[in-house]
Amino acid sequence: MKRKSLIFASLATMLLASCGVDNTCKVEAVVDHMPEGKFYWVDKVANVVVDSAVVTDGKVTFVENIDTAYVAMIVDVTNVAPGVQYTLNDTTIHFTFIAEPGSRLNIDLNNSALTASTPLNDDFIAFNEASKALDHNVKSLSDSLMLLIENKTLSDEEATDAYYANRDMLNVAFVEQLETMMSTHTDDVVGAVMLNTYLAKCEDDERIDAMLAAMSEVVLEHPVVSRRVQRRIKLKETAEGMPFKDFTVIQTDGTEVSLSDYVGKGNYVLADFWASWCPPCRKSMPLLKALYDECNDKGLVILGLATRDKVKDSLRAIEEEQMPWPQILSDNSPAADTYGVSGIPHLILFAPDGTIAKRGYPDEDFLRTVKEMIIK
Repeated sequence: MKRKSLIFASLATMLLASCGVDNTCKVEAVVDHMPEGKFYWVDKVANVVVDSAVVTDGKVTFVENIDTAYVAMIVDVTNVAPGVQYTLNDTTIHFTFIAEPGSRLNIDLNNSALTASTPLNDDFIAFNEASKALDHNVKSLSDSLMLLIENKTLSDEEATDAYYANRDMLNVAFVEQLETMMSTHTDDVVGAVMLNTYLAKCEDDERIDAMLAAMSEVVLEHPVVSRRVQRRIKLKETAEGMPFKDFTVIQTDGTEVSLSDYVGKGNYVLADFWASWCPPCRKSMPLLKALYDECNDKGLVILGLATRDKVKDSLRAIEEEQMPWPQILSDNSPAADTYGVSGIPHLILFAPDGTIAKRGYPDEDFLRTVKEMIIK
């Protein structure tokens, strides 16, 4: 009896293995406009080419084994191989979708549409359409206000106020729409994609905290979300009124330089997060130079913090712009990581005791406030 039991158990195991769950994701895409050529399946978040397929009879077919659903793209990009990272330069994105274990998708690449879908992809598409509608409405708002300025119906100041007021209303409505969408996606990749956008659009900390609490670890630990959450934490830790956070960088000559070499020493320090490749950063240099000329001998130190820039490129730009203030240069951007800076140019004003007095975009209003703090 014992031997028969073992035999039956072995047979049962073999049957289960042969009838296991199908983790393959099959995608068939119609591409009539390209009778021949090659397309690539890309993991969007990892920026890695997963596979390639040749167009045959106006169709391209991918069959991929997938353990966990993720955001994928079908792209047209040259000189890449599976497992290799790619860039969006010279890349045509033909379609973005959710790759799921066991799913079967039909895509019409000519019209960028799914003709055979899944519930997860349907909701992903609905989210994308809502995002596009927001972008369209904001652009239409901007265009209409520009026309009113040209017709002298509104002044520049009136139009600017109207733009931000109406844009904020559009964002609030979109955030509410996202909250409804996310309520059914607290444990999947679509929820992660939605939450990433939600964190960028919502400005209500209580609502954000409530939404984060409702999400599972699957969503919270997704790379696009965890990066955003970590940045939010860093922004809170380095908000106005908080003490400065130090960091140390090894310079090209081998010496170490720290933010604390400048900050907390009894002077106001204006830190400029900039990069050689950033046109708005370069455009703001004359304003910073004027402030430097007026306030340098009154206790203001300006400190350049090159961000996501190669040191050699930063050095060239410093010479071209003739920046007279000290710089902390690094290929790795520890300053931006420490202070949660995602967009540049960005300024942080440190008070004489090292407290963060102000941070934001380097426009004339910001610099006027800095001047008023220093020249009392």
